[in-house]
Amino acid sequence: MIFLYAALGGFFGGFLRWSLAQLFPGKRATLAANTLACLAGGFFVSLDLPHLYTVLLIAGFCGALSTWSTLAKELGQLLNEKKWWPMLGYLSLTFTLGYSAVFLGMRL
Repeated sequence: MIFLYAALGGFFGGFLRWSLAQLFPGKRATLAANTLACLAGGFFVSLDLPHLYTVLLIAGFCGALSTWSTLAKELGQLLNEKKWWPMLGYLSLTFTLGYSAVFLGMRL
């Protein structure tokens, strides 16, 4: 039964992730999705929700919205192209925005 909650949240998170990819080209979509997932995750954690809602919203929705595999692919491409500074900048920006978004989300 619990997997249905994760699947339902994953459906909506995945749909939002796909929508962001349609709106923003390339790395902007990845950055937006990961930052938004961190913001939402921080907010949901602060609510002290029952376990099923945690599965629905954090594991399902935020898990499907965030796209760490795409981030790894994009960083790997920059690394293969020997674009060291853009790779480090993108990685730093992603982590800075992500941690800041979690912090902000927990205070909303």
